[in-house]
Amino acid sequence: MADSSVEKEKEEQARKAHALAEKCFLAGNVSAARQWMQSAVRLAPDLPGTPQIVAAYDVHAAAARSTRNWYAVLDLKPGRSLTHDDIKKQYRRLCLLVHPDKNPSAAADGAFKLIQAAWDALLAKHPPLGTAAAPAPAANQPAPPPPAAQRQQAAPPRPPEPKPKPKPQPRPPRRRPAPQTTPRPAAPKPPTNSQQANPKQDGKCSNCGATSLNGRNNYRCMSCLWSPMDGRHELHDDDDDDDFYYY
Repeated sequence: MADSSVEKEKEEQARKAHALAEKCFLAGNVSAARQWMQSAVRLAPDLPGTPQIVAAYDVHAAAARSTRNWYAVLDLKPGRSLTHDDIKKQYRRLCLLVHPDKNPSAAADGAFKLIQAAWDALLAKHPPLGTAAAPAPAANQPAPPPPAAQRQQAAPPRPPEPKPKPKPQPRPPRRRPAPQTTPRPAAPKPPTNSQQANPKQDGKCSNCGATSLNGRNNYRCMSCLWSPMDGRHELHDDDDDDDFYYY
């Protein structure tokens, strides 16, 4: 009775470890999920579904490495002794373990797809007997250059060179227009001796052009005080009253 109670307690702890492993896997922590499953295997190795869940976690852990190794995904060691039949046998065994119809874990679907991809990659390197392996391209060997005619056809035409932009020419400085000066009216010129001797008989002053009021055209102008008798000293002072006339 004591042994049966201990077995039941271990089985219950193993189921709890199963549940914690699934939570860790769904959270993206594959390493913690594997650790919980290893604890479940130690507690109850005969618990149904344990080998299938462990296999699914192992596939995801191998694929999560920095460099993808398809041999590790199928749990194989690469070498010359590895044959096509060995890879095929391991592939079938893992397919039965991680198939989503027979594996209750959430990791089953992704693990099954990874196994299919590993099989396709390794089949090209390890074909069945009697067939040649597909040559793998060298990682460091550059591809051969295309023929000259092919290079000429593939070379795109060069775009036309852009025209050089014209250099900006310096603008001549603007000249300010010279200020316009209004011509000043010329001062009236004094009449010449001939004009003084022969004044015009039109009733106007020969000096300023003022018109007389009474039509007289001799003696002194009341506008500019000019008289045709100016400069003649032979006249008497008594004649001053007569040398004014009005314009």
